[in-house]
Amino acid sequence: MLRNLVAEAFFLSQSAHGDLAEELLAALKRLGEYDVRYAAREYGAVFVVTNATLFCGAAGMHTTYWRLRPKDFDVALATGAVAAPIGGGWAAIELFRSDWPRPDLSFWALRAYDFARTGQ
Repeated sequence: MLRNLVAEAFFLSQSAHGDLAEELLAALKRLGEYDVRYAAREYGAVFVVTNATLFCGAAGMHTTYWRLRPKDFDVALATGAVAAPIGGGWAAIELFRSDWPRPDLSFWALRAYDFARTGQ
């Protein structure tokens, strides 16, 4: 059972554009053990779990979501992310913005994964 059921409920109610899901999954390639899950609907949102903790996902046309430790959350906000509607510690990072540098999703994947694995 997941430790953060509120996050799971958020993603289960969402859909995601295929290009967005591909970008998220590509960012995870260098990580260790994780499980990719999808909302059970056409073009369902994608979300990722490790150590019984949902740590990232993609929903909508351009938004990725990352569960981050407090200091990483602050860095994310300082670099263009916004607080996500999922709850405390979740940052929303938009992709495909013509007026903004491309975010380093591999970096955020590693930070979110490490937090989920260690809890620290």
